[in-house]
Amino acid sequence: MTRKTILLNLQELCHCTQLSTQSVIEIVEQGIVEPRGDSPESWSFDTHMVVVTKKAQRLHTDLDIDWSGIALALHLIEEVERLREDNMRLKRQLGKFVQG
Repeated sequence: MTRKTILLNLQELCHCTQLSTQSVIEIVEQGIVEPRGDSPESWSFDTHMVVVTKKAQRLHTDLDIDWSGIALALHLIEEVERLREDNMRLKRQLGKFVQG
């Protein structure tokens, strides 16, 4: 079973996230999301980018962090999540040796 990729254009993303066009452009300029396409008129955003944009919006609204700070915060959050996954994987592997 294949999953169909849903893509949103800039206006649809703005509507979905309740962000202005300028805010989304700034989010893209900061590298928070990387849409397909060469210009705002041709950009398309997949569902993962919608999730990241909403997360960035919450950080911006709740913590009053500027977009460049949000880019750094999201990078650090992703790194922590990756390290946690690695840690859990290593614990599972170690558990096989300790029990055996």
